[in-house]
Amino acid sequence: MTIVRAADLVATPWRNCLGVTRRISTGGPPDTPDWTLSIADIAVPGRFSRFPGLDRTAVVVGDEPLDLTINGAARTIALLDRVSFAGEDVVDATPTRRPTRLLNLMTRRGRCLGELSLRHIRGSVSPGPDDGIAWMVLAGRLVVGEHDLRRWDTVFLADIRHEIRGAATVAAVRLQPEENP
Repeated sequence: MTIVRAADLVATPWRNCLGVTRRISTGGPPDTPDWTLSIADIAVPGRFSRFPGLDRTAVVVGDEPLDLTINGAARTIALLDRVSFAGEDVVDATPTRRPTRLLNLMTRRGRCLGELSLRHIRGSVSPGPDDGIAWMVLAGRLVVGEHDLRRWDTVFLADIRHEIRGAATVAAVRLQPEENP
C-alpha cells in the first residue's frame, strides 16, 4: 500500500513560471510518461503550459472558483467541478477571488485513457478493481489500517489489504491502456 501525503509533495514551478505543481505520481517511461497525477496551485492569471499528445482532466479541489477560457470558450469551474481538454488546447486561467488548486490527470494519447470521478465514502469499504488505482481525499477523512488520511492525501489502492473507513469525498483515479485500432 502506498500513501502520498499532501504535506510531503514538492512544489515545482510551471514551465511558464506562473504557478507551481506538486506531482503525486506518474507511470510509464520517465521522459514520456503514460500518465501523471498532480496538484496545481493557481495564484495569478495566466496561460497553461501546452502538452502536445496529452489529454487532461482537471478538478477544482481548492476553495475558490476558477475562470477558464479553453480555445476561446469561457466558463467558470467551482469546487469539485471537472473539465477535460487536450494538451494542445489554448487554456487561460484566472482565479476569481483568491488562489485555488486543481487536481490534474494527464494521460498520453494512444497509450493510456484516464478518468477522474468523485466518490462519497460513508462507513467501511473494501476497494475492488472498478474503484481505480488511487483515491485522493478532497473533504473529510479516511482511515486505512493505521493511516489517517486528510484533505489532499492520496492512497494507491493496489495491494490494499485493509478496509478503508471514514466519511469523505474522494477523487477516484482510473487508468487503462488505450487500444490502438
